[in-house]
Amino acid sequence: MRYFQPDFELKHFTEITSEWLKANNIKTILSDLDSTLAIHHQPGGTDVEEWVSMLKETGVELAIISNNSQGRVDRFSEPLGIHGLGRSGKPAIGKIERYMQKMGAKKETSLFLGDQLFTDVWCGKRLKMRTALVHPVGEEHEPWNIRLKRVFERLIRRRW
Repeated sequence: MRYFQPDFELKHFTEITSEWLKANNIKTILSDLDSTLAIHHQPGGTDVEEWVSMLKETGVELAIISNNSQGRVDRFSEPLGIHGLGRSGKPAIGKIERYMQKMGAKKETSLFLGDQLFTDVWCGKRLKMRTALVHPVGEEHEPWNIRLKRVFERLIRRRW
């Protein structure tokens, strides 16, 4: 069960501040998209824009790593001027490792950010990097299969 336990638990991605990043020596964030940064199939809000601006000013690179389509990832990422990998295959790591290599990201200074234990946290653990779990954004808008996974996640979290 500890394999699914994140290194950090946050209520919202905006709790990751420039001070927090410096204190934890984070240079790259690999982030899930839906329910982590935005409501499913919705663009990000001003909170995302301001957060991405802060990351850029701090010199931290952000890459979206999503199991959603590349089109969805591009529609979200391109207006923000950030990287994005769709159909990533999480929790599999091969495609993500190749993407990280292309980016020049190092595991020891990277953070995997997401809202799900079975895809995001597990993937980050398999990549041997630190992980942060956030409370889902717009949980009430999630598809039925994600809501079903949340039941099993709650069972695991009780054992921590």
